[in-house]
Amino acid sequence: MRHILTLDGVTKRFGSNTALHPTSFSVEKGEFLALMGPSGCGKSTTLRMLAGLEFPSDGAIRLWDREITDLPPWERDMPMVWQSYALFPFMTVAENVEFGLKQKGRATAPDRRRKAGEWMERLGISDFAKRKVDQLSGGQRQRVALARALALEPEILLLDEPLSALDAHLRLHMQSELKRLHRELGITFIYVTHSQSEAFALADRVAIMSEGRVQQIGAARDVYRAPANRFVAEFVGANTIIAGQVAPDGRIDTALGPFRATDGQQAAPGDKAVFLVPADRVTLSATPTGAENEVAATLLTEEFTGSFVTLLLELADGTGMKVQKQQSELDRLSLDVGTTIHASWPAEVAYVLKEDQ
Repeated sequence: MRHILTLDGVTKRFGSNTALHPTSFSVEKGEFLALMGPSGCGKSTTLRMLAGLEFPSDGAIRLWDREITDLPPWERDMPMVWQSYALFPFMTVAENVEFGLKQKGRATAPDRRRKAGEWMERLGISDFAKRKVDQLSGGQRQRVALARALALEPEILLLDEPLSALDAHLRLHMQSELKRLHRELGITFIYVTHSQSEAFALADRVAIMSEGRVQQIGAARDVYRAPANRFVAEFVGANTIIAGQVAPDGRIDTALGPFRATDGQQAAPGDKAVFLVPADRVTLSATPTGAENEVAATLLTEEFTGSFVTLLLELADGTGMKVQKQQSELDRLSLDVGTTIHASWPAEVAYVLKEDQ
């Protein structure tokens, strides 16, 4: 497939502060790419440069084979859906949806009304066409913002944390709507979020950013199972990280004992390393099982999220361990806070990172 969008060494400085270090990656036509990371990591700065709201200090941005680095927003055909919606309160819903088409001069007034009507119908807001946007709920406003952007029929749609202002139930519903729209329209989506669950649920690929650098970019499953470095492993947050040193027999010696880990980065005997234990691959038992990789732990807390429960355990050296289990499995163990429990995992699911990573 051809790259619809390419960043080549794009850098952004604000005075003496470098918000984005030289960054290069490409996006395929029709892809859903999510940029995520902690506040200040450079994800919103990157999106604003794609939109033409900021200009790179160095590097180039290309749409297909055309360089757009210095073009203003209205010449890029990349509308943005904002966290705050950025709707006009003095306009009706229909006028807001028509606004972009009117500014672009792409259609006659009847054609604008027809196209706006089609997108309001598609997004379920036709009944509100004559209302002012301040009469709408947060979810309805989000649909208006999407309709306004999609009415332009762009090749790329930019979304800056568009769901963060919604309550949890509505956020999940809008995730499904965005996924459906992306699948049906075939438009390239570039989506900024600080929410791991949101990015993993929606995106074909995710780019994890920190301190103005892309730490890893790839399919969500690959990032989750095989993080490129310790920052990514900690940011993903679903792994227990245990530090040690590689022994001559290939096991990793730790304060908790030796453990076997057979996946991950190559580490030689004597190297410092950490290994990651995925929360969903841990087996719990009330008594020792004799498994090769097994530790005794104390149950600190339980977080109930429906059919699944996340347990936080404390290991003997103070390391916290996350374990995710179905409620039905935990019912058979009859656990209480403060209980000692035995946790084990297969060697092939433990992923090794060299400590200098």
